[in-house]
Amino acid sequence: MATLVHVLYGITLAGLAYFGLHRVKMLWLYARSVRRVTATVPSLPAAMPTVCVQCPLYNEPFVVEALLEKVTALRWRGRLEVQILDDSTDDTPGIIEAWLRRNPQRAAFVRHIRRPNRAGYKAGALGYGMTLTGAEFFAIFDADFRPEPDFLERLMPHFADSNVAVVQARWEFSNRRASLLTRFQGIFLDAHFVVEQVARSSAGLFFNFNGTAGIWRRVALEDSGGWTPDTVTEDLDASYRAQRRGWRFVYVSDYTVPSELPENLTAFKSQQHRWTKGGVQVARKQLGEVLRSELPLRVKVEAFSHLTIGFVHPLLVTFAVLFVPYLYLMGEAPQHWIWLLLNPLSVVLTGGSTVVLYVTGQYFRQRQWQEGLLLLIAAPILLAFGLAMSVTCCVAVIEGMVTRGGEFVRTPKGGRAARAGGLIAPLRGRALFTAVIFIELLIGAGMLAGALYFGHREMLVIAGTLLIKATGFLGLAALSTSDLIPRGAPARV
Repeated sequence: MATLVHVLYGITLAGLAYFGLHRVKMLWLYARSVRRVTATVPSLPAAMPTVCVQCPLYNEPFVVEALLEKVTALRWRGRLEVQILDDSTDDTPGIIEAWLRRNPQRAAFVRHIRRPNRAGYKAGALGYGMTLTGAEFFAIFDADFRPEPDFLERLMPHFADSNVAVVQARWEFSNRRASLLTRFQGIFLDAHFVVEQVARSSAGLFFNFNGTAGIWRRVALEDSGGWTPDTVTEDLDASYRAQRRGWRFVYVSDYTVPSELPENLTAFKSQQHRWTKGGVQVARKQLGEVLRSELPLRVKVEAFSHLTIGFVHPLLVTFAVLFVPYLYLMGEAPQHWIWLLLNPLSVVLTGGSTVVLYVTGQYFRQRQWQEGLLLLIAAPILLAFGLAMSVTCCVAVIEGMVTRGGEFVRTPKGGRAARAGGLIAPLRGRALFTAVIFIELLIGAGMLAGALYFGHREMLVIAGTLLIKATGFLGLAALSTSDLIPRGAPARV
């Protein structure tokens, strides 16, 4: 048994070290990009192309009016169309129709499109909308995004290069300070939008359209196969297909579009579940073709790391399960030199690189050190929370490995109103959601027992480390359980 624990733990540490090295690489590429001179953006063309704004919706009563206000205020000297792709089954359609009646001037270029069914979910809705217009470009916004009037004027000039397929803006979060949960989410996502996307795009590597707050060139999307529903992350899938065809993507990091973070833990888990599952599905679908292609080796290597990042979660769960047994065995027998080397190396590459990535994202988001310093103080709890979230994402990896497609489950939005109204994320009430909580409790209890054991032996550093990790698992399980408590629906104003 001791040999098995050592072997599994060693494999886990090696895998985590690999993904840690990848984070170090992202930081290095980002540092190089910061020193580069920003290229001049061309001016708008004299002949303005037709732009269609697509807003795919499903049951968004709390945010749809604000979305309509924003997308109908976009400035564009050419022809502009707005498609509200509404698959809703609640009172959202009535809210939309009432808004259009109250705003007849803005409604003149808005089409409220209802499909007979949700075939293909978001991908199906976007594809259906494309068949109803001859627009040359498509700007896409999810229901909780709030573009400023100059969005098209700022992003469309990048399409002067006829090889550009996508221009992606950076996400910002209007409610990042609403709670500890939204603060943590902001930190996690800033690492991606502030650091990783810039690093990949500046180095000429594949990166993905983020599903919203970006613009697609119609010809490029059609050339790469259009929207397909065989994964739950149609944006990542289409991005890789287009870039494999030679199309170029542009990331505009200095232009942000405000959006809303889930304020409900179950909704956050649901979102992470979908993103992880979809990433694994895209890896199954495209990674082999990417590796067999004639793309440069550096592009293939980064594509491999990008598409397999979800597999870090099974490694983290394995690490969490084996951590206490390994520490016990380490105290009972002398350790081989390879373990004395691998342990600290893995800790530095995994935990250290993660903290540096998060701090970098916070500093370069607003060029202020305060957020970064606060993050350093909160880093142990933040890492413990991320470790505990790996259970949910591990389940998603398994689903992504054995299934194709699946229901595109929206992340409930609408801030406190939606949360109080009991908007239900997909895992709630299902055996799977309960099983995830049970696993979180088991791992947390095991770590708590380990903390007590090592504390009794006066190994206080180990005991403290285990206590922090136990807090992450037990706290996440407790908060997830509290989400199961029904809440009364508030009256909507």
